[in-house]
Amino acid sequence: MEVKHAFTDFLEVIPDGAVVINPHGFIVAVNQAAASMFGYSSSSMLEMPLNCLLPEEFREKHDEHLSKFFKHPGRRSMGNGLIFPAVRRDGSKFYVDIMLNQMEIDGELFGIAIVRDYTLLKKAEDKIRLELEFEKRQALTDHLTGIMNRRAFTAQLTDEIAQLEQHGTPFAVSFIDLDDFKDINDEYGHQYGDEVLQKIAELIRLHSRHTDYVARIGGDEFATIHPMITANDAEQMMQRLRAELVSGIGHANLPVTLSIGLCQCDKPSEHYTVENIMARADRAMYQAKKEGKNAVVLTG
Repeated sequence: MEVKHAFTDFLEVIPDGAVVINPHGFIVAVNQAAASMFGYSSSSMLEMPLNCLLPEEFREKHDEHLSKFFKHPGRRSMGNGLIFPAVRRDGSKFYVDIMLNQMEIDGELFGIAIVRDYTLLKKAEDKIRLELEFEKRQALTDHLTGIMNRRAFTAQLTDEIAQLEQHGTPFAVSFIDLDDFKDINDEYGHQYGDEVLQKIAELIRLHSRHTDYVARIGGDEFATIHPMITANDAEQMMQRLRAELVSGIGHANLPVTLSIGLCQCDKPSEHYTVENIMARADRAMYQAKKEGKNAVVLTG
């Protein structure tokens, strides 16, 4: 029995694809949205087995599900996470989100499927996800240098403290200050000062281990976290870093030196906090300045 003409007209009002099938699994009505989605004309889909719209490997299983669907009235809601594989006329595969329901017309039972192209939804979801990830990275990244900002540094330092307390994993934190940076801005201008900061960040990152964390936490202040390191190794690393930075800065004609305060954290029983670690590293940095600048001072 043909689906009434008035009902087929109604299908065209639906913005999504709509396919009506009889209990034998043949298509008896389809709107233009569905036909276009699958690459057919509406008329060419009539009397076509529904499983022709599925990849061959899914057809037998689908026929079983279709038989159960007509024997046991029910509905599968759209957006419930059940994504269905489909195939277009040209053989290309894609995924659709389907809402199924049963209806009775003049005593005959039919199934109606409202179909949405999931690839379009997925593209929109991916776009939103990427935008959110970008915004998150922006919120945790220093806009000038591209390294971690204070917020990201604080979060990572909090994690390192937890690792030390729970597993005894040591780490070191450095506080790095550019000596006499105000003079650079005053003599050469803020644009050149920004270039200096960018170069410093690049050099710190270049001469740190890939497991270390590098952040800009203030105007001319940087900080690093070095997981799984001893006090001696940490000091040697920072001395090499200082020397390499001075060499790199000189090569790039950047007239600055660094004072570095280093705090070793390796006592699980000690009550470390972000604030007291940074205070210790900060005091050590100022001690380096008192000793003539361009130095590293280690504290426990």
